[in-house]
This record gives sequence, C-alpha cells and structure tokens, in this order.
Amino acid sequence: MTVTVRLFAGLREAAGTNELCVEHTDGDVSALRTALAEQHPHLAERLSSCRFAIDDDFVGDDAAVPADAVVDIIPPVSGG
Repeated sequence: MTVTVRLFAGLREAAGTNELCVEHTDGDVSALRTALAEQHPHLAERLSSCRFAIDDDFVGDDAAVPADAVVDIIPPVSGG
C-alpha cells in the first residue's frame, strides 16, 4: 500500500516537500519508519528522534498503520 506522510519543520526542509508517498507493506510504525528511511535515505538519520502521529494522535512504534491513515512525522522541538 502507499501511505501519505506529512512532514514538518526540519524534515520538511530536508525533503524539500511537506508530503511524501511511501510504499509500505501492512505493518506498524516501526516498519513504516524503516521503509521511509530506505526510500528517502537523506531523512534516515533524522527519523530516529521523531514522533509519529496517525490521524492526529501520537502513537508508538508498535501501532498499526491502516491503509487510509494520515501519518504525521514530528521532529523534536525546543522552546523557550
């Protein structure tokens, strides 16, 4: 299946776009993270510190990724 992934902040800048289509077999967030790193190696190093959200809810690496989900990848942020 193809999953639409929305990127924010530094990830968006590194990818040069705010959205990617990722080929992903049915699985969990961990498998999606791996597929994304393989298909877009320039993002691979940054992905380990990012949070994933499915349909606006933060999820862990073991969460299932449904075919119709919207997946957001949120890089770490700092405030002050």
